[in-house]
Amino acid sequence: MKEDSYNTKLSLNQQPAGSQQMCRTIEEDALAVDHHVDMSSSTSDDLNLIPPLNFAMVDNGIFRSGFPDSANFSFLQTLKLTSIIYLCPEPYPEANTEFLKSNGIKLFQFGIESYKMLGITQF
Repeated sequence: MKEDSYNTKLSLNQQPAGSQQMCRTIEEDALAVDHHVDMSSSTSDDLNLIPPLNFAMVDNGIFRSGFPDSANFSFLQTLKLTSIIYLCPEPYPEANTEFLKSNGIKLFQFGIESYKMLGITQF
């Protein structure tokens, strides 16, 4: 299905006058993209589809995972991604950048510093 036929529109929820806006609604066009992969006609190449660590579907067409490497590229191609959000402050690796370019995927980087404090409990 063509990318043009998948139209997602962000609209504000209707709120009573004087109230604060709490959330936004995503409305999808009736012609949604099918992100399911038909494995019934799989070849030996298809059997090497390895998802990135901690991969999961968040919502229709929205996925999350750990950082992908080249072993995951074949799997990622099946998702027909249009963009990737990268939350690390480090530069995006060249091999991954080339994969994005060759597949027409846009990269959005928001470098967020992470401070993990393990084993500390506040009372």
